[in-house]
Amino acid sequence: MIEYPNYDSKVNYLLESRKIFLFNQVLQQKIQNIKDQNSLLEQQLIQPQKKQRRKANEISKIYKCTQCEKSYGSEASLNLHSKLKHPMIESESKTQIEQSFQI
Repeated sequence: MIEYPNYDSKVNYLLESRKIFLFNQVLQQKIQNIKDQNSLLEQQLIQPQKKQRRKANEISKIYKCTQCEKSYGSEASLNLHSKLKHPMIESESKTQIEQSFQI
């Protein structure tokens, strides 16, 4: 046989059930917020991090073009500049190098 708890006339059971219901709602909302935060963190971990680029004024430009007054932060950038902006000079130097090997 099932025993039921004793009824206490001093306790407002309707009010207590409302409190429990509201407390449960608050807990469910907090759980949902934590789940949302967790999924955002997982997405951030999955996405590849982009490397922060330095601003142009933060780069020390030690490679200077011999044909104009431009300067660059890397030798590769200077070489690319030379090929694009001074193609005749580039081809002349290649011709001189080729001729020196043909002697």
